Amino acid sequence: MSLRKRATAAVTALVMCSALAFSPAAPKMEAQAAATSSSTLVWSDEFNGSALDTSKWTCEIGNGSGGWGNNELEYYTNRAENVSVHDGALYITARNESYNGYNYTSARLKTESKFYFTYGHIEARMALPSGSGIWPAFWMLGQNIGSVGWPACGEIDIIEAVNAENKVYGTCHWDSNGHAEYGNSSSTFDITQFHDYTCDWDDQYIRMYVDGNKYHEIYIGGNAGNTEEFHKDQFLLLNVAVGGNWPGFNVDNSKFPQTMKVDYIRVYQDQLRYTSASSNPVDTNTGSSNSGNNSGSNSGNTNTGSGDIYIYQDINYGGRSASLGLGNYNLASLQAKGFKNDDLSSLKVPFGYKVTLYADDNFSGATKVITSDTSWIGNDFNDKTSSIKVERAKYRIINRHSGLALDVTSANTANGANVQQWAINGTDAQSWYVSFNSDDSTYVITSALNNKALDMGGWSTENGGNLIMWDNNNTNNQRWYITAVDGGYSFLINKHSNKAMDVADWSTASGGNVHQWDYFAQANQQWRFELIN
Repeated sequence: MSLRKRATAAVTALVMCSALAFSPAAPKMEAQAAATSSSTLVWSDEFNGSALDTSKWTCEIGNGSGGWGNNELEYYTNRAENVSVHDGALYITARNESYNGYNYTSARLKTESKFYFTYGHIEARMALPSGSGIWPAFWMLGQNIGSVGWPACGEIDIIEAVNAENKVYGTCHWDSNGHAEYGNSSSTFDITQFHDYTCDWDDQYIRMYVDGNKYHEIYIGGNAGNTEEFHKDQFLLLNVAVGGNWPGFNVDNSKFPQTMKVDYIRVYQDQLRYTSASSNPVDTNTGSSNSGNNSGSNSGNTNTGSGDIYIYQDINYGGRSASLGLGNYNLASLQAKGFKNDDLSSLKVPFGYKVTLYADDNFSGATKVITSDTSWIGNDFNDKTSSIKVERAKYRIINRHSGLALDVTSANTANGANVQQWAINGTDAQSWYVSFNSDDSTYVITSALNNKALDMGGWSTENGGNLIMWDNNNTNNQRWYITAVDGGYSFLINKHSNKAMDVADWSTASGGNVHQWDYFAQANQQWRFELIN
């Protein structure tokens, strides 16, 4: 599912000529169609809940640039009509309907900036849609796409299917003095039924499988054929496109709605090389799957992940301790870390996290929410915790002078979207996440709307420089020092410009612009982070 996709005939041509790009002496290795006994499950989504887990996935919105570079016909949304989770599976549904000027809607999900990794065993159990003009895909893109572009970021298409061909394609795209690609297709089978789709990616090969049967491989050892892109981090994507350069524009409207069903996705690694906002080996917990066959290991919801949260046996951060990453920890998880249900007395919770303590196992019973370092948990929960959930805290950011909320203008999801203040309305345009940078004690503030970062537009260092939203690239113009003042308020200083986030002209009106200005300890430069989840 490339940003610019080839015609089908180009695949065959490249398969025949691509040997010129690779060493004929490349060593042969035995293919592995399953995770090894030494592998660790580093990320998974079992889709056992009732809604998409937005700590793992971002829904892309719109038709992209030039139909996502492929002249596609659909408009991607985050509506329940197009993306839903129920009955133990994810459903991505393409519909024939008039919406925002387009005749088709669908969904496109990505883990960009939430989970990305180098090398691993990737597996998914899916049932794919089939019909003229339909183009489902499970694929990966380089995490550095925002800085180097495509195809220099590299792309690994684990599986794609087009029209009603009843086979899948595996293809790699990269930059070799221009766009290069190498792909192959499987034999024919009924793609509308559940099958296991797998990719094994290491420093020598990328290999694709259907139900354990290899149908494509590419040699990347020593950057053969200028394939250095495939030794860097990639993130996951899922989507169902309608029409476009590859399937063509003859769409069979009688076949709609068309649905991709995903039972689970799991990523294993032998040597851990990943970054994730939900990076724990978690939740291959039961939950019925409509495939009737959950072939992966069942860990009983045991989470052995580590991260920024620290729990302690004794008050004042003493005694036995362990760290927790984002995710769910039942009693078995805590016992695996050396804790029992009568151990927890204090914990450290950095700004940007929300920790929910449960008195009973499996996230039941009385609860207590912690959002900051707590030297003693209190009489109500001291030595009573049996399960824990660690989440990213979601905040509303309120201006002290106006009482209005920091807001993405018109809920615009594009790069360059303006930032303003607006009356509190409870939408994701006013919902924010905060991530800490330990290297310089700054924070990146991202929108729950689309995970884009609060950015000093144009790298401005001037008074009046405008705040905008931009892809999260963690540069200095997206890093903020947050310093507490009185009354629960803080001022935010941009690392690049050394100026404060400020409501222009002391406005108290909805629509008042937010920019940067020299800090004068004024109320229009002070903000309160209000927990909303």
